[in-house]
Amino acid sequence: MQLDVKREELPDGVILITVSGEVDMNTSPALRSELKSASKAKPEAVHLQMQDVGYFDSSGIAVLIEGKKWCTKKKCSFKLIGLSEKVRSVLELSRLMSLFEVDEG
Repeated sequence: MQLDVKREELPDGVILITVSGEVDMNTSPALRSELKSASKAKPEAVHLQMQDVGYFDSSGIAVLIEGKKWCTKKKCSFKLIGLSEKVRSVLELSRLMSLFEVDEG
């Protein structure tokens, strides 16, 4: 399976990035690139919709941490929205869930 990353700029200054598929060592660079690009645009917020992610490994965790760090540096908020069960499980097992703002929407 592959990774599909879609970016949408919302009128309220939010960049919404919708992710579906697998986030692993082979596909995470594409997500990393999109998050870095989004943070450089200096939006009010970056929201990452992850409801349709079927596989998520440690390389995905690293990308999320980097994304949060980039957004913090640019003074924009970083939020995870609608986590799939797989993403939620990996973040909970790694005890990193509390690091992120999460919206179940």
